[in-house]
Formats: sequence, C-alpha cells, structure tokens
Amino acid sequence: MSVQLVTGGPVPRYGPMTIDPGDRQVRVHGIPVPLSPKEHGLLLLLAEEPGAVVTRRRILDEVWGPDFEGPSKTLDFHVASLRRKLGDPAWIENRRGVGFRLAVPA
Repeated sequence: MSVQLVTGGPVPRYGPMTIDPGDRQVRVHGIPVPLSPKEHGLLLLLAEEPGAVVTRRRILDEVWGPDFEGPSKTLDFHVASLRRKLGDPAWIENRRGVGFRLAVPA
C-alpha cells in the first residue's frame, strides 16, 4: 500500500484504488465508485490490512454489529455487490470457511 497526499490528509492507495474515509469516497482508476454504507464499511475493514484474511464473524460484528441476526447470505450478497462495483471480482478474495481479504488485482 502506498499513501498519496491530497488536500485534507493522506489517502490510502491500493494499486489503482483510493479510499478516502474522511469524505467516504472510493475511486478506481480515478473514477468515483458509489457505495452503500455497508459496502463502504466492508471495504474499509478489508483495507485495514490488505492481504490479511478477515473472518466472516469479525466482518459481521464490526460492519453489521455484534447483535446481527439477519440471513447468513447477507455478507455474501454485499461482497458480490462490492466486487461488481469495483469492476473486478479479484479485488476481494474468498477464503472458504474463513472469510475474505482485499487483494490488488494484477
């Protein structure tokens, strides 16, 4: 991960993607990517440590809250939507039975 300095402070860069948590703006190749609040929270969590696997339970606890009792496929639905919006499914890898990780596509 490299950090690009812009007005307002450093904005983390992951290959062609930047995530500005201050204004909740995500860009891929400089193009804004509109995300829902849950998609944005999911991406921020995965981006905390790119390449590290984040467990399904941790994602649900931190993005949806520890008392989340919704359908088990909610996380999968949001991951699929986020992959689609980022333009390449390779951005988010599934580690079957464990969780997900942010990976910068080649």
